[in-house]
Amino acid sequence: MSSHPLNMLYIYDDGRAAAHNPANELALEEDTSGSKVLLINMRSYQSDLLEQEQQSVVDRCSFFVDILDRNEDLRKRGVPPFDVEQVNSLKLSADHTPEDWMQLAQLIRLKYHEYRGFVVESGSDNMVSTATALSFLLENLGKPVIFTGSLIPGNRIYTDMKRNIILALLFASCSQVCEVCILFDEMLFRANRAIKVNRSNLRPFDSPHFPPIATMQGGSLAIHRPLLLPHPTGRLRVCAQLNVKVLTLELGPGAPSESFLVAVEKTAASAVVLRCYGSGNAPTRNGFMKRLLALARKRDLVVAICTQNRYGAVNLAEYEAGRQLMEAGAIGAGDMTQETTAIKLKYLFGLGMSPAQVRSSFLTPLRGEVSPPGSKL
Repeated sequence: MSSHPLNMLYIYDDGRAAAHNPANELALEEDTSGSKVLLINMRSYQSDLLEQEQQSVVDRCSFFVDILDRNEDLRKRGVPPFDVEQVNSLKLSADHTPEDWMQLAQLIRLKYHEYRGFVVESGSDNMVSTATALSFLLENLGKPVIFTGSLIPGNRIYTDMKRNIILALLFASCSQVCEVCILFDEMLFRANRAIKVNRSNLRPFDSPHFPPIATMQGGSLAIHRPLLLPHPTGRLRVCAQLNVKVLTLELGPGAPSESFLVAVEKTAASAVVLRCYGSGNAPTRNGFMKRLLALARKRDLVVAICTQNRYGAVNLAEYEAGRQLMEAGAIGAGDMTQETTAIKLKYLFGLGMSPAQVRSSFLTPLRGEVSPPGSKL
C-alpha cells in the first residue's frame, strides 16, 4: 500500500498546546531497517459480532484482511504503508495465554529489522494483560508496538476500527516511541500503566497513575516528550518465560479466611497477589493476615499487595494494618496496576530469580511500569 509523508504528528517538550510550527513537526524520517509498519492481527471475530445472515458464510480467517482490503481510507495520503500478518491461532482476547504472548513476542523479534514499527489488533477485554506482557518480554525494544482494536464490529460503516488503526499506524511510524502502548479514541497510553474502565463508550482505557503519552491538541496528535522512555542501548531480545504461576486473591467483607489459607497452602504458584483496601490495608481480626503471611513465608512465596482502588498507590507504612503486612514480609506494589503486578512477578521469576531477588527487584522500574519514590506524575 502506497502512502505519503505524515504531516500531523508533533512532539512537544511539555504538556502545553503549541501553535503549528514546522520546527516542531515530526516527519517520517528515512528508516534503513524498513519503511513499512507490520499490522499483526490476533483477534478472532466471533459470530456474535456478525449479522445473522453472515454467520454461516463468513471466512473467519480472512474476515479482518477483507475489511482492510475494502477500506479505501487506509490507502489515502498520510497513512503509513503497512503489511498484514495474522498469528497462527486467532482467539478472543479473553483466551490469550502466556503461550500466545510468547508467540507474539517471537514474531515481533523475527520481523524486527524488516519494519519500522508494529501495530497489534486485539480484542479489548484482555488487551491490557497481553500488551503489558509484551512490554516485559521485549527487552531493549527500540521501536513502537501499538495495540489497538475496536468496540464496534469492523464490518459496520460506523466502526471505530478504521480510525484506531490509522492512528496506531501513525504512532507505529514514529521513531521517538520505543515502547509498547495502547491506542484507543485518540489517546495513547503506556501499556503497563493502562487499565480497562469502560465498555459503554469508545474510550475503554484509562491510565490512573501516568499521563497519556499522546493526546489530541488543536486537531493534531501531540506526543509529550518528557513521558517517553529513552531509547535502549542493547539489542532486542526475548529472554524470559511468563508461564510461572501467580495466585491472585481479592479481600472483601466476610471473605472466607479458611479458603484463603488453604489456597496459599496448596497453591503451585511462586507468588501471591493480595488485592487489599485503600493504601494496602487488610483485616486484622483473629490474626487472619498474620497466619496467611506466616504460611506464605514458610513456603517462601512472594506476597505483593495491590489496592482495589482505581486511583492511589499502595503505602504499607501508612496505617497499622499495612505495617503488620510489611513486617510479616509482604511488599507493596506502589502505583502498579493489578495486571502489571502479576505479570512483573511472572517476568522476574521467568528470569530465574530467587524469591529473595524478586522481592528486592520488584519496585525497580524496568519498563516505566512503576513511579520512582517521590515522583510527581
